[in-house]
Amino acid sequence: MLHTLHTSPFNHSGISLCLRYARPESEILLLEDGVIAGISGSLWQEKLKTSGMKVYALDVDLKARGLMGKVDKNIQIIDFEGFVSLTERHATQLKW
Repeated sequence: MLHTLHTSPFNHSGISLCLRYARPESEILLLEDGVIAGISGSLWQEKLKTSGMKVYALDVDLKARGLMGKVDKNIQIIDFEGFVSLTERHATQLKW
């Protein structure tokens, strides 16, 4: 399953719920304000890292928030084409 995290971890419980209910084979895409969770060294980034799930971040949202180059190296930065590939790979998607 693809989990898309749209909200800031500081304003919404979406990331906590996502990490609680996602399975190890799930993948997480950070987009919109959700990219804040990927900031290197943050509590939320550490939780994402220890989840064992593959995590992606949308490049345009990182750029729009001035966060390009500030996300953890384990988070794969993708463009819209990569986003489409993720949605094609997963039959189901859950928005947080």
